[in-house]
Amino acid sequence: ANSLSQLRKLEKAAGNWLLRCLPHKYSLPKWVYAADGFAVRSKDIRCILDERFMLAYKAAERLNAEAWPGGVPDVRWRAHVCCWAAHNGLRLEGDFVECGVFAGIFSLTVMNYLDFNATGRHFHLFDTFDGLPVSELPESEQSMARDINKALYFDCFELAQRNFSGFKHAHLVKGILPGSLDSASIDKIAYLSMDLNSASAEEATIERLWPKLVRGGMVVIDDYAFPGHTAQYDMWNRFAAKSGRLILTVPTGQGILVK
Repeated sequence: ANSLSQLRKLEKAAGNWLLRCLPHKYSLPKWVYAADGFAVRSKDIRCILDERFMLAYKAAERLNAEAWPGGVPDVRWRAHVCCWAAHNGLRLEGDFVECGVFAGIFSLTVMNYLDFNATGRHFHLFDTFDGLPVSELPESEQSMARDINKALYFDCFELAQRNFSGFKHAHLVKGILPGSLDSASIDKIAYLSMDLNSASAEEATIERLWPKLVRGGMVVIDDYAFPGHTAQYDMWNRFAAKSGRLILTVPTGQGILVK
């Protein structure tokens, strides 16, 4: 409700400014996309209406229905960003990795979109599959982690196993990161998605995975520019700065880091 109120205020402010610049016969165009905390108008959004993408997203959405009793949130644009970065990974050597999976809305969209079985690649999917490991987190992160667990997470391992059963090279790794990395054999990484809802966990994990990410590979940071995730934003910026890199902030709230 608060984000919707803010959106309406921004719309009014932007609209008032634009209308003052336009002749009276014109009016503002309607929103062409409004979901997931942001809205767009006067833009070509065929990227998320494309038949190939929509078939991939709808298939993932159907499989995720049990994980979201109130309805799977409309995260199409975030899924599109993941597909774009993963498609780039097909030009590179290495496996695909997602840290923070839940029931797989993003990774399933990517795998369907890329026809992953035909690529011969391996996709390593790391999660507790039972929410955030509160006791393993710093005290400063525990309260938020409890809230997230209460609102969203449950033991979804069997559901995730079912969802990915159609992909012969999908490897679900159940455990707490970064320690669970020891359970997988990964030499090179072409695509990496990070969504652990924890600055400390993401920092410890990227420190181990960054050396394996090949040149030109992308990291999609899901929580990067979301409210309440300032610690992650600051941590990722410090990490990127160490190698002279700058993270691209996407209106979806994601961050894109290119090696």
